[in-house]
Amino acid sequence: MRSSVETRRKRKDATFLKALNRVLMVLVFLGFLAIVAFWFYPEVTYRNKLVAQLEDKKMHLASLQLTQKQREREVYLLQNDPEYIEIIARDKLDLMRPGETIYRFDSARAASDK
Repeated sequence: MRSSVETRRKRKDATFLKALNRVLMVLVFLGFLAIVAFWFYPEVTYRNKLVAQLEDKKMHLASLQLTQKQREREVYLLQNDPEYIEIIARDKLDLMRPGETIYRFDSARAASDK
């Protein structure tokens, strides 16, 4: 009878040690994952920072390309369209033809008078 109780106790101890061993292995594995995560964290944050900077540069480049296209169009019109030159001369340089009277309405002044 004594041997069966001892056998059960040894099995129980062995089962407990196997479970404890598994828990220990899981904890070691989680500790290893934590170490690896902390080791790569600065690299990941640096990469994210570079990706954000790249997106900013792409947006800035798109803005500059749009401005370039607008200026190229304006240069083309200034070289090839006399009507456009006349519009620019009248609007920005306040030039007029002889005998012409120009009336200008200043929207900022009219809004402040109200």
